[in-house]
Amino acid sequence: MSLSGKQWILTNHNNDQDIISVLAGDLGLAPAVARLLVNRGITNPGQARDFLCPSKEQFHSPWKMLGMKEAVKRLLTALEKGEKIVIHGDYDADGITASAILVEALHYLDADVDYYLPDRFGEGYGLHTDPLKQFKENGASLVVTVDCGINAAEEIKFAVQNGLDMIITDHHQPLESIEGAVAVINPRQEKCDYPFRELSGAGIAFKLASALMEKAGGSFPDHLLDLAALGTTADVVPLFDENRNIVYSGLNILRSMKRVGFNALIEAVSLDVERITSTALSFILAPAINAAGRMGEALPAAQLLLETDPAQAKILAEKLHQANQTRRSTEKKILIEAEEATKKMLAEDDHRIITLAGENWHHGVIGIVASRLVEKFNRPACLIALEGEQGRGSARSIAGFDITAALANCSAFLERFGGHDQAAGFSVQSGQVDALREGLNIYARQNLGARELKPRLYIESELDPSEIKIDLTTQIEQLQPFGTGNPVPLFASRDWDLKSWRLVGSDQKHLKLKVQKNGLLLDPIIFSGAFLEPRLEKGRRVDLAFRLKDSFYRGKKTLEAEVKDLSYSDTATSGYLEIIDRRQCKDRLACVTDILNRNGKEAVVFAATISRSKVIEKNCSLKEPPVLITSGSMNEYGEVPTNSGPVVLYDLPLHGGLLKKMLIQRAGWETLPVYLLYNTDDLQQNLFLMDISLPSEELLGKILDVIIKNPKGFTDEVFPGIAKQKVDFKPAPSFWKRAESIFSEIGLLENGYLTRQSGQINHNWPECLVSSATYQATKELRENCEQFQKLLLEAPPEEIASCFQSLGSD
Repeated sequence: MSLSGKQWILTNHNNDQDIISVLAGDLGLAPAVARLLVNRGITNPGQARDFLCPSKEQFHSPWKMLGMKEAVKRLLTALEKGEKIVIHGDYDADGITASAILVEALHYLDADVDYYLPDRFGEGYGLHTDPLKQFKENGASLVVTVDCGINAAEEIKFAVQNGLDMIITDHHQPLESIEGAVAVINPRQEKCDYPFRELSGAGIAFKLASALMEKAGGSFPDHLLDLAALGTTADVVPLFDENRNIVYSGLNILRSMKRVGFNALIEAVSLDVERITSTALSFILAPAINAAGRMGEALPAAQLLLETDPAQAKILAEKLHQANQTRRSTEKKILIEAEEATKKMLAEDDHRIITLAGENWHHGVIGIVASRLVEKFNRPACLIALEGEQGRGSARSIAGFDITAALANCSAFLERFGGHDQAAGFSVQSGQVDALREGLNIYARQNLGARELKPRLYIESELDPSEIKIDLTTQIEQLQPFGTGNPVPLFASRDWDLKSWRLVGSDQKHLKLKVQKNGLLLDPIIFSGAFLEPRLEKGRRVDLAFRLKDSFYRGKKTLEAEVKDLSYSDTATSGYLEIIDRRQCKDRLACVTDILNRNGKEAVVFAATISRSKVIEKNCSLKEPPVLITSGSMNEYGEVPTNSGPVVLYDLPLHGGLLKKMLIQRAGWETLPVYLLYNTDDLQQNLFLMDISLPSEELLGKILDVIIKNPKGFTDEVFPGIAKQKVDFKPAPSFWKRAESIFSEIGLLENGYLTRQSGQINHNWPECLVSSATYQATKELRENCEQFQKLLLEAPPEEIASCFQSLGSD
C-alpha cells in the first residue's frame, strides 16, 4: 500500500526480454538501461545508438516540410529587394525564442527585420488586425509568424487585403483552412510529409532558419540551437527524435557561453553553467524568460536573447529575474488562497473539477497555479481572474481527461474558449461562474471515474539490489536530456528492511531513510517527505519508488537515491482488514512494545496464555495497558473489546474461532490493522495447548491400557488418577471429559462402569474409534487447528487477509 495514496503503474517487460538482451549485449548496456530504451520505443541497436549519441547529421531535411520552399523563396526575394520583414511571435518562452531565432538569422543575412510580441494583457494571444495594420503603415511588406497564426484565417485575409505577404509558421493543431498566405509551415498539416510532427514553435523557426541559411550559401546555424533548446523545453513537447537532438545539441552550445544574454541570465539566477541540464532550462531559465510576458510585456526577454552588449544584457537579465521573483510571490499568494478554497470545496461536495474565481488574481500566473492544484489534488483545475464583470480563465487537466472538451460541453456559459486536451484558456462573465462550475462537474461525473482521480506514479522498471550501483547511474546519464516523452527514470525495488529514519533540512521537512536488502545499505531521501514520518514503523519491509543519480562527496563519486514514494511490502488488504506481516520479526517483545507505544491502550493483543500476556504487560511502559486476550480467556468475553486501535497477534492462534467474535464486531469499521508477530516457534506451544484439551489417538490408547489392566476398573482412582501417570503434562478438565465421552461411545463404559466388551475393544483398537462422534469431532477440530496454523504461518498476507475477512463476515 502506497503511503502517499498513489497508484504505482509498472511497465510490463514480459514480452520484451529478447529485445532487451540484444540491446544490452550489442551496446554493452545494463539490462535496466536496455529496458528504459524499450520503454521509449527503441527496439534495435541502430535506433539505440542514434538516441544515445545525437548529432546534427540526424536532423531531418527542412525541405521535407510542406511550405518550406515557398517560404524560403519569398524570404530570399525580400532580402534581394531590401524589403522590410516583421517577425510576429508570442509572449511565452517558445514564441520569444522562435522570434529571436529568425531575427538573428535574418540579421546575419543583412535583412531589414523587426519583430513584434503581442501583449498578454492587451490584445492577447495570436494575430490581431491592429498590429498588422501598423506593420503596413511602418513600411513592412512581409510578415512571418512564429508559434501562432495557424488558426487566424480572418486576420491573414485582412493582412493580404492590406498588402502584406504572410508566411505562417506554427506547431499548433490546424482547425481551419488558411487562404492567401505565401506559405504555411506546420508539420501537423494534413498534407505535410515531414517525418516528425512534435516540433515546438522554436523548433520550426530553427528549421526555417536552417533552410534559409542553406539556400543563401551559409553554414548550418548550430549557433541558434541554444535558443531552439530553450523554446523546446519550455513548450513541454516530447523530447525524442528531432526535439531530443535540438535540446542535446543546444545544451552544448549554451554551455559554451557564446550568447551574451544567456550568460547574463545564468549569472542573475546564480546557475552553475557546467550543471545546466534540460531540467535547468525548464525550471530556471524558461520561467525567467516567461516572467516578462506573464507580469508585463515580453519585449525585454527577446531583447535579452538578442543583446550583444554585456552591460545592457546584465540590466535586462536583472529585470527578468526581478519579474520572475514578483511572479513567484504573486503565484504563492494566489496558490495559498486557491488551496484553502479547494480544501473547503472538496470537503463540502464531490467536485471532480476544481473551478475557482478570485478578484485581483493576476491573469498572468493563474495557469501556473492551476497546474499546482492539479499536482496536489489530482483533479482538473479551472482558475478565473475576475476584473469587474469579466473573467479570464486558465484550465489544466490530468492525464486522460480532455479539459477543452469539458469546456466545449459548457460553451453556453462561456464567451470564448480554446486549447487542447491538457490546457485551455477561456473568458466568462462573473455571473456565469457558478453555472460553469456546476456544468463542469456534471460533465466530469459522467466522464471522470474515481480511479482516474487517484494520483499515479509511472514506474519504468524494477531493480534488484545487485543492479543498484554507480555504473548504472553513469549509463542512465546517457539518456539525457530528460523531459516529456523521455522522463527521468523512476525505478521500483521490493522488500527492503526499514532500519531507521530521521527528519533533515533546516525546516525538518525532508525525510532521510536507512534501508537494507541482501547486504546493500541505502540511505535515500524523500524531499518534502516529513508528512510520511508518523506512518513509518521500524523493522517493516518497504517497496521503494525512486530515482538514481550520482553525486560527489569529498571528491569521491557516490550513489544517490531520491525516493518519490514508498509502500509497505509486508501489507495486504481485504475489505476492512489490513494485514501487516511481521512474522520474520526477531524480537517480538520489542516489536509489540513499539506498536503499543504508538497506539497506547487502544490496541488489542492476543497471547497464547495468561503467562505470556503478563510478560507483555510487564514490559509495556504505558500508564494504561492494552487489552490482552488469551486462548482461554477469549471466550469469556460476552462483548469482545472494540478498541479503535490495531489487533496484534503476538502468538499463533490455535483456530479461527478465537478471533471470530472480534473480527465480526469490527466488520463495520473502515480499517482494522492486524499485525502478525507469531512464528514457527509457536507450534510447539500450540501442540501442547491442543494436547491438554484434545485427546489424541496415542494418548487415548495409553489411558485405555491403564483402565483395562487395572483390577479396580473405571474408578476415580484409576481415571483420571492413575491414568495421569501416562500423560506427561497436566490436561485441562475438558480433556478428561472428552476422553470419558469417547470411551462411552465406543462401548468401553456404560453408566460409569467398564463393560464386558473391554477386551474386544482393546483388540480392535484404534479401529473402534470410528464409532465415537466425540472422537471424530475432536480429530476434525485438531486437524482444522493444524491447517489454520499452517495457513497463518506459510500463506502470503493476501491469503491471510482473505481468510480473516471470511471469519469476520460469518
